[in-house]
Amino acid sequence: MEKKSPRVLIAGAGIGGLTAALSLLKKGIDCEVYEQAPELKEIGAGLWVSPNGWRVLFALGLEQELRSINLLAEDRVVRLWDSGDTWSVYNRQNPDNVPHTLFMLLRAELHRILAEAVLKIKPDAVHLNCKADSFEQDDQGVTLKFTDGRSVRGDVLIGADGLHSKVRQTAFGPAPGRFMGAVAWRGLVPIERLPEHHRAPVASTWIGPTAHVTSYPVKKANGEMFMSFSGQADTNVWQAESWSQTGSIEECLEDFKGWHTDIVDLVRNAEILFKWGMFVREPLAHWSKDRVTLLGDACHTMVPYLGQGVNMAIEDGHVLARCIEANPDNLAEALVKYENARRDRGNLTVARSASMSAVFHNAALEKTETAMPYINENWSPAKVKERYDWLFNYDATTVAI
Repeated sequence: MEKKSPRVLIAGAGIGGLTAALSLLKKGIDCEVYEQAPELKEIGAGLWVSPNGWRVLFALGLEQELRSINLLAEDRVVRLWDSGDTWSVYNRQNPDNVPHTLFMLLRAELHRILAEAVLKIKPDAVHLNCKADSFEQDDQGVTLKFTDGRSVRGDVLIGADGLHSKVRQTAFGPAPGRFMGAVAWRGLVPIERLPEHHRAPVASTWIGPTAHVTSYPVKKANGEMFMSFSGQADTNVWQAESWSQTGSIEECLEDFKGWHTDIVDLVRNAEILFKWGMFVREPLAHWSKDRVTLLGDACHTMVPYLGQGVNMAIEDGHVLARCIEANPDNLAEALVKYENARRDRGNLTVARSASMSAVFHNAALEKTETAMPYINENWSPAKVKERYDWLFNYDATTVAI
């Protein structure tokens, strides 16, 4: 008899959930995605898709779509917070740097591309207005329950429902966030509002004694261009753990008081500014419980100092689909294999991302005479390459499962 393909339920239609869905559907495995929002869209500014992320997306057939919305960085530079002095840490013309090529994308555009690819294969795969509340499971399957009283039944449940994951809470209990002593800002600026020198295809990381800013140009599929920026500033003030809370220009400028006019330009010309408190959760001993597992922020929240939150979720989604494909008759074993393949890497990325705070924010950067030797030691091209090689060289499409 022909083996029955498992039916996979996915809570959350973010980038991680959609990557998992597309990976499963490409393998002929049925899945349904349940999203709490009333429409299928993503908020936010820009993001970096690094080689470990774009290898997966290329394997899923999205290379052409990604290239159509990418502004290929000619250089990555580090800049000093007050003077604007600049050091190149990655130049694309150097053949040794090719493996470190980054895609600079609007988060909303990447989300759109993934959603379109999923819906092209299965037009009714995504269900909106479905806010996960809890689940129950038995030997025959798992039931995902929603806050409005509805429920659905499947063979496997993937909790891709983010920081405040209800799937995680049901499986493993409360996991309160730990404040990391910093507030984050992000925004988008229409490129035409900025001076010409802002428009170069360069990714800039501004570093300072108590804060840093990353900025780079991004574009929509229609060609409309923006400068994306995100900044993190040390603070003892407790901030809300939210990705969608807005802040004022005056508040943001206060966090970057004394910074170079290029940063002031970005803040003053932003269409909208979002701010949130930087929180992480303690690593889980396990990600899976029988027929239920987690991916992305649901199981490894991290600060964005290595730019790996989205890339880890993309890796998770693809490796999980591979494990389910390889073990369709023993789904609990498939989830254990997924967890074993991913947990250590996810937790290590969480830890190393947090440790980068001391590299981006350092007292030596306050004065030029101490900043120069600090940058030469910690931000040389060789040092940056060493810092990222272990991340970028990973291949979720071939890693042992």
